[in-house]
Amino acid sequence: MLKTIIVFLAFGSVLWAEAVSLEEILDYASANAKTLQIKQTDALIESKNVQSAESAYYPSLNLIYNAERNQALDGTPIGTESIGGITISGGSRYQSSMILQLNYDLYHFGVTDKQVSIATSELDIKKMQWCSQEKQLHQQILEQYASARKATVEKKYRTQMLELRTALYTMKERLYRAGQYSKVDLGDEAIDIITIQRDIENSSMRYQENVIRMSQLSYMKISQDAELLPIGANKENTFIEKYDNTTEALIFHKRLTQKKDEISLQLREQLPALGLYSNYYLYGSHLTDYDYTISHINKKSYNIGLSVRYNIFEGFKHSASKERLKLELQHIEQEYDEAKHVYEYETKSKTTRISELETLKEQEQHLLREDYKKIDMLTRLRKKQKIDSITKLNAQYKLLERILNIEIRNIDTAFESASLYILNRGINQCSPH
Repeated sequence: MLKTIIVFLAFGSVLWAEAVSLEEILDYASANAKTLQIKQTDALIESKNVQSAESAYYPSLNLIYNAERNQALDGTPIGTESIGGITISGGSRYQSSMILQLNYDLYHFGVTDKQVSIATSELDIKKMQWCSQEKQLHQQILEQYASARKATVEKKYRTQMLELRTALYTMKERLYRAGQYSKVDLGDEAIDIITIQRDIENSSMRYQENVIRMSQLSYMKISQDAELLPIGANKENTFIEKYDNTTEALIFHKRLTQKKDEISLQLREQLPALGLYSNYYLYGSHLTDYDYTISHINKKSYNIGLSVRYNIFEGFKHSASKERLKLELQHIEQEYDEAKHVYEYETKSKTTRISELETLKEQEQHLLREDYKKIDMLTRLRKKQKIDSITKLNAQYKLLERILNIEIRNIDTAFESASLYILNRGINQCSPH
């Protein structure tokens, strides 16, 4: 009775602890993780860059006001002189002017369209990067969750194994005192007990570290006493997505399209640009009264015209830019090939490991059934006094080891399956945001 009460007190906090599933943590992380919020802000910033690029479709309208005092130093009452393209006022007076300027690019071989396309591609990339970042975050949380689940299972069964090993040590100590057991073997038994105690402490410490790390990644406050539910098997994991349908591949394709647009834009910017301009002038002047120039500013003139701008030579700037953009395009293509190569082999590795784990688990299950049969047989023999208690306890100890190995393989299989599912996720499986 006393032992039952002690066990209840020891594990009561676990029994009454709040249960938390992997799905709950992942959903909370998708909604609250700052790394994802930063990506969402990046997309909002890029949407403003798209609006900025689209502004080139509209004319620009500027209003300029000038107020100045001209003082002649040679005594000339009024007049102007021009030399070397510079106009010099020869009179002393106050003057004010107002200019309304209109400028509009009529045609530039689709430069504006390309600028908008590049900005839109960057916006699409930022949105997809949110989903890619979510996948990375979910993988990191999954790794910590699986490790914490292993630590929980290890602590549970190693605690039971410690009780059996302690009982064995007690029996062997009595045999040693009776001269029927060696001191060396008894020392080995003590070392085994210390090793199991150390393993239990390591499992507890690893569990705490995993929970802290999960709380950090997901921004969800997870109690150290929380019960982590088993990782659910996802039937969708049986379908292996082609790399070109994954989020990362779509980002690469968008980057390639964007870089090709930049190369096209660089070429178009070298072609002539046809523009429309217009200026409307208002002017006022007085020899001594500045206020008069403001209150009596009048219509002076206006002009309207067409302009053609063509840069003939800019010191090989465009040729250097063209080569740089081509190399950047080649760099993205190489990154894509490498990422596809890694994805295919990582997918192959995970599917192979899942298959191997399932095979090993079946073998362990078969051996476990044999162990149970052995325990039943030893129990009957013990009742008939044909074997000692040590033999039975050793068999029970090996049975716990077998169960622990099966539990670990179950967790490994579920982890690889969930990890493969996250790896294969596309844009359509991204969380709402």
